[in-house]
Amino acid sequence: MKTPDLVLVPALVGLGAAQAHEVAMAARVVAVDPDPDTPPTLTGTVVAQRPEPGNRIPAGDAVTVWIEDADGGGGGGGGGVPQPESPSPKDPAGVK
Repeated sequence: MKTPDLVLVPALVGLGAAQAHEVAMAARVVAVDPDPDTPPTLTGTVVAQRPEPGNRIPAGDAVTVWIEDADGGGGGGGGGVPQPESPSPKDPAGVK
């Protein structure tokens, strides 16, 4: 079995949506909205992406981008911007 051709995930956060799609294609990945049932968002600015830049993924794989309009309105086909996972709070010792 052939090993997949791995490519570097580009940094897309801060780019305009249309430019992010172009940069992704040049890096041999595809920038996609969180909701696959919507057409690509081509206006606004990328505010988050997954996987993070610098990771290596198979060529042709998707990089999910969250896009906001310039006025701060939501974009990107739905779904909130991913937040880092925080650890669960621990119960103090002896509390029942």
